[in-house]
Amino acid sequence: MSSVADNSQSNTKDYIALVLGWLVPGAGHIMLGDRKRGIIFLVFIHLLFFAGLLLGGIRALDRPRQQLWDYAQMAAGWPSLVGDMVRPQVVKDDVAVIRDSSGKLKKLHHPPGFAPLVQEVATTFCGVAGMLNLLVLIDLFMWVATGEWAPASPVPGEGT
Repeated sequence: MSSVADNSQSNTKDYIALVLGWLVPGAGHIMLGDRKRGIIFLVFIHLLFFAGLLLGGIRALDRPRQQLWDYAQMAAGWPSLVGDMVRPQVVKDDVAVIRDSSGKLKKLHHPPGFAPLVQEVATTFCGVAGMLNLLVLIDLFMWVATGEWAPASPVPGEGT
């Protein structure tokens, strides 16, 4: 009877680790005992995401004509959620009005100083961070689904 209760508690912990792994990239691995791998994922996925924000600013997170990147970025967890909440408060209006050569007012869909190529790279960095976290989640899910969670440990006899 005790093994059934332990198994159910283990399954709950495993699925909490999956949700936590999405919310904070790498945290699911850390929760299940693979600290080394979890810290590597945590550091590099966050670095990639924040490098995108550093390059393109908050506008890298919401591309109206590129919804696929929005979905990819959403897999990055908390940075994307926070960015989606902050962006509307920071960016009030993405439309700028200028006078063209004939003197008529013309609407631009990007603010002055917008660099499309840099913005594309920034959006890609944030999206790739999300896709990388999706791969990390698949790795975590495979360990949880098979029930053979084995944190990375040195193999006896190798490397000595």
